[in-house]
Amino acid sequence: MTNFAIILAAGIGSRLYPITQEMPKSLVKVNGREILDYQIQGYIKSGIKEENIFIVTGYKHKMMVEYLQNNYPKVQEIYSPDYLTTNNMYSLYLGLNKINEVGFNNLQYLFINNADCLYDEVLMNEFVNSEFQNAIACDVGSYIEESMKVVVRDDNSLVNIAKTISAEEGYGVSVDLYKYSSQTVSRLYDIVKDFIEVKKDLKQWTEVAFPELFKTEKVLPFDIKGKKWVEVDNNDDLLLADKLFSKFNIKNKKALICDMDGTVYLGNKPIEQAINFIKNNTLKYYFLTNNTSKTPDDYVNKLSSLGIKADEQDILTPLHVLKDYLKEKKYHSVYLLANTKVTEYLKKQLPTIVFEYSPKNNEAVVLTYDTEINYDKMQEMSFLLNNCSVEYIATHHDVFCPTENGPVPDIGSFITLFEQTTHKKPTIILGKPSVTIAGNILKQYETNDIAVVGDRLYTDKKLADNLTCDFICVLSGETTRLDVQKYTGTYPSIIVSNLGEIK
Repeated sequence: MTNFAIILAAGIGSRLYPITQEMPKSLVKVNGREILDYQIQGYIKSGIKEENIFIVTGYKHKMMVEYLQNNYPKVQEIYSPDYLTTNNMYSLYLGLNKINEVGFNNLQYLFINNADCLYDEVLMNEFVNSEFQNAIACDVGSYIEESMKVVVRDDNSLVNIAKTISAEEGYGVSVDLYKYSSQTVSRLYDIVKDFIEVKKDLKQWTEVAFPELFKTEKVLPFDIKGKKWVEVDNNDDLLLADKLFSKFNIKNKKALICDMDGTVYLGNKPIEQAINFIKNNTLKYYFLTNNTSKTPDDYVNKLSSLGIKADEQDILTPLHVLKDYLKEKKYHSVYLLANTKVTEYLKKQLPTIVFEYSPKNNEAVVLTYDTEINYDKMQEMSFLLNNCSVEYIATHHDVFCPTENGPVPDIGSFITLFEQTTHKKPTIILGKPSVTIAGNILKQYETNDIAVVGDRLYTDKKLADNLTCDFICVLSGETTRLDVQKYTGTYPSIIVSNLGEIK
């Protein structure tokens, strides 16, 4: 006698656009793993053989086939070419046809689940190996409007399952995970065949067949007892899954290196949830920015206006790194592309250096985020790069700066412009993701004690990687959830809409 599993994965998942425009929903990653991986691993670790797992595919099934070939080559795929005009009962029908080829007499238990659900492995193991002959895994006592609810008889057996069941009538929420014995599967097959072959009703949910099944078969609710699960229908569900299945624990941290623009505020617009988190949390904060159009005092004052206390030593900016670097190189003449305020700040900090255009004397050229850049400055810098032996220093390489009105060109755009013009690239880039911007923080804390918080994968995330510490990815700035999905580096430790969602 053999146990089998059918995973229903043919649907489009349109409510998860734009991510599902790129891939099937079941291949969307949560905490660095595909939703489908959670399910397959859950079954295998519960004792079901890989070759006894069937997946009914449809939308973008070639991507599913490639994934299975690379990761679970023994899992059997069943393609539904009519996925656009059918629903998941039809997918179940195809799966049951396949099981019937083996013979229901050789079947001990059949497990069925929808491919858009994540389950704790402990939940799946307890359910698969429970003594129940027929069961539906249920979050007893809960009510979710979008989910299937269940109703029980006096003997605790199930009598109904539907989305339309009221909170008063419902016993709990189905987590879309089902277990049926050989006899019950045979009866379920007859019911499903009647819908598909006789009634020609191809657009029903699988669960529509269950109330008829409950009339002759005793099916019990299996209480998951608060274990983790999420049905991922939309982007809010995906964010919930990101948090719920993350292993990140803020209580284990002593300090956060916190990006500002896009994380604490967006241009001039405060991100209130993040600000409240910072104000009401006792962690030590270091505030990180690549933006060299402002001085450290500017950031101290801006944070103060938001109710956040910080000193200049709490501000991590490439300007601090630039000061140390120019001192170390002992330069005397530097051409500086910076706005007036930053220029005056650097002149006070480095009084032995002359910051002006002087082709005969300039030893280096420094490109900051110059909000007063003009054509004369660009001509002068181009001349130095084309004709003089100067070191080319860039304070960072962010392509654009996020604002409440949309992105505007940042230093990375001008680096590209000068490269196209002079064929020269910076010899050194000082800001994040370089660990030098973190100063002496690693001398004060172990890497396990800190985390980087930010909205950019190619700077904030890479800085966390370079520091070998956790990364909290916030979606309040540049990065979208689709960007995270397509990111080829290591996965963020946790993904949240904003810092205020960290618990």
